[in-house]
Amino acid sequence: MQHVLSTMAGLALRENDIGYARFLSGKVQAVAHTLEMGKYNEYSPMLDIACAGKDVEGTYKVVKHLLDHVGTMYDFRKSGLYKHMKFRDIDEAILDGVKEKLLEGFRNEEEFGYMAGYEPWEKLIFDR
Repeated sequence: MQHVLSTMAGLALRENDIGYARFLSGKVQAVAHTLEMGKYNEYSPMLDIACAGKDVEGTYKVVKHLLDHVGTMYDFRKSGLYKHMKFRDIDEAILDGVKEKLLEGFRNEEEFGYMAGYEPWEKLIFDR
């Protein structure tokens, strides 16, 4: 369900229907919350919305939230919903690697050039 809604939101963004994409992303967030997927997965759908609108403050808030909650990406393993499943432990180095890859992506000027000069962004992305 989460994948289908995310795909639909992506299609809405391609059609420049940001309102509908935001609505669908809210549904993706609700599914992630219901399935106890962790704060990172709950908030990540909003990144495309903020970027599509070149919303400097919104992008900053979403990215900060994502970076602060990378460690929750695998929280679903702690949920009683998945007690019937076995998961291997996640090494902290993997999460550190994910964070570095995210930072590398956020430093992409082609995609995030509209953030240049916004001091909180510069500190968040480049002073790590």
